[in-house]
Amino acid sequence: MKLIAAISAFLFTALATIFGVNIGAVQAELWPTFLPILLFVSGTSFVLGITFGSAAMWVTTFSGGLALFILWLPLQQYATKEPLLRSAIALLCIILAQAPLFVVGGVVRTRVAARVCGA
Repeated sequence: MKLIAAISAFLFTALATIFGVNIGAVQAELWPTFLPILLFVSGTSFVLGITFGSAAMWVTTFSGGLALFILWLPLQQYATKEPLLRSAIALLCIILAQAPLFVVGGVVRTRVAARVCGA
């Protein structure tokens, strides 16, 4: 289950990042690109939290963060002219937004399962 969660997080986080970059109004600047990526990755993390629960949270956060890091380097090199420190802060904010949304998704999954089984 954790292997499937890791592969899913890697692939879906990468897709969410690509969609966020494409939706971004100005792709040559960091912050207008950062916000759509944050929204897409956060939504994806929430859905993955519902799908896999909080048991797979650490492996999905690590795999999603790895996918973000791999995709962020070309974005930093070719698209934005922001300093590396600002780009690193933006990347860290996105990765830190993943973990709470995985937890919230896991809590939602647990509560829905408890209501379905209890009803």
